[in-house]
Amino acid sequence: MTDNKHRPHPGDLLTLAFELINARGNEYDNAADIDQNFREAAAVASVVIGKELTARDVAMILHCVKLIRSKSSPDKLDNYVDGMNYLAFAACFQGLVPLSLQGPAPTSTPLPVVKLKEVKDHAQSN
Repeated sequence: MTDNKHRPHPGDLLTLAFELINARGNEYDNAADIDQNFREAAAVASVVIGKELTARDVAMILHCVKLIRSKSSPDKLDNYVDGMNYLAFAACFQGLVPLSLQGPAPTSTPLPVVKLKEVKDHAQSN
């Protein structure tokens, strides 16, 4: 991405990251259980390394993986976008923002899209 005319605006990247959270949740059919997925990964990793890890720890480790990948592949946008999402999950697991502002949808229909205004309103109320 060396051509400035084709570089996305930082806000576009945040929008893309937001859209990917929703799309990948639907694709993997696990958006409603993302907290559970990260807690299970933490439990398994805790046994493997012999130290208790949390869902937040897993999200931070995955963010670190994306940092390393962005160093070796600086032109791959996916590394940056995924890294932003892992940081967002870490903030949710820390309780800074809600993981989901709406209840889980039935698996036969797309999961609800969380509205940015709702996230902002919730963050300001805490």
